[in-house]
Amino acid sequence: MSKAILLEEIARIQPSLSNLGIGFTISHSKSEWRNGKLKKPPYLSCRYNVGDLGHVNIVAFYYPLLADWLLMEKDADGFRRRIRSAMREEMIHAVQILTVKNKYEQSLWAQCRHRTAQAFYEHLLGKIIDELTTTAEGRWAVLTAAQLYYEDWTITSVEKLRETDRKLHGRDGYLATELIRQLAQIRSGELTSEEAKGNAWDRHRTFNIGNLGTTQDLLSSMAKTLREAAPQLVQLSPTLAEALSEIERAIAKSLIENSAPIIKSFDISADSYACTCCTLNK
Repeated sequence: MSKAILLEEIARIQPSLSNLGIGFTISHSKSEWRNGKLKKPPYLSCRYNVGDLGHVNIVAFYYPLLADWLLMEKDADGFRRRIRSAMREEMIHAVQILTVKNKYEQSLWAQCRHRTAQAFYEHLLGKIIDELTTTAEGRWAVLTAAQLYYEDWTITSVEKLRETDRKLHGRDGYLATELIRQLAQIRSGELTSEEAKGNAWDRHRTFNIGNLGTTQDLLSSMAKTLREAAPQLVQLSPTLAEALSEIERAIAKSLIENSAPIIKSFDISADSYACTCCTLNK
């Protein structure tokens, strides 16, 4: 059952990825090299060339994805929502990269001020965080999104967020990547990937949530808070609003029906692409 659901969801999203020019591969690897260490692979990972943001490719790691079947107590509907949301998450990540790459290549202004497309991308992400954190309401919403993504309730200041971004991703502003994704899912009426995990959150977790109930209750409450704050966040950051509009237009165009074959599963070399997003085993 779990394998059938996984393959059905891959077949469902692949035509859209093909229309967008996004590559897709499946890996049966049970470990991968990250930062010089052999680690458990994530569920999915968006890969692209460092510097020019070229060759955007989504890698689905077969075994980690199937592992949630047992964590979700063999709930077929819940597992399908989980897989669908996770794949849409990576699709949004990939479209972020493509839209920034195209904008950079078409803008002499951006090329004069930023040496590479990746530098331009990081500039935009940092600008979004700066715009959002100029008000107390914006800071509160950004920190809620950070706690939800990083599963870290100690991120209660922008300084702590920047420290976490640097520690886990080597630079400030990374959280904007996830915030864009969360808002894109919210605005399209979908569950965020955090919400879609459902009761899988409560397995093998040691979060101290006091009298707030289960971990699932806490994360559902935080996701609701972010949903309610979404319109205000878009108003606070023109850069964020522009990024979301570009991503939504691109995804809408990709929904034109077009058949695309499923790429057969195979293992990929760890150094084929530079992985710069979604490297946490969420």
